[in-house]
Amino acid sequence: MGSKETLIEGIDQVIECFNRRTLDLPDGFFDRKAQFIINGATFESLLSTAPNDPLILMLSRGPAGYRFTVKALQHAMPDAKVERGEVASDGDPFKVTSRLRLSGTLRDSGEAVHALVSVALRLSAAGAVEVADAAVLPQDLERIRRARLSSGQSGLMKR
Repeated sequence: MGSKETLIEGIDQVIECFNRRTLDLPDGFFDRKAQFIINGATFESLLSTAPNDPLILMLSRGPAGYRFTVKALQHAMPDAKVERGEVASDGDPFKVTSRLRLSGTLRDSGEAVHALVSVALRLSAAGAVEVADAAVLPQDLERIRRARLSSGQSGLMKR
């Protein structure tokens, strides 16, 4: 990725694609083994009791993990949109943080969601995202999980 400006451009491209409901990603944005974490739990541990299973890792890591997660979220919230706050750094050249606002309507109830998501991105030496660590209020995550499950889906965000 390179500079902070290039990283911010990449973040904005990811958000733009999400809001357009495409699964495109900027080249090299996520490391091929990038790990995704929500509220302290890795996505692979949310998907399976065998988180080291190669199939689980293939589904939960890197660009494929991002796409798998986005599809589940967009299923729960068909009109989901994300807005980005300021991207900040604490001086660590391999870490940036931001707050995102996730808004949309839940599939099952038609209820509006306006969730704040704190995100920390850990970067590789090449500037690709190696870890994306998100924190959201548990009650917001549970509402999204219920909406996704109510339509016959299972797996991701089961906790």
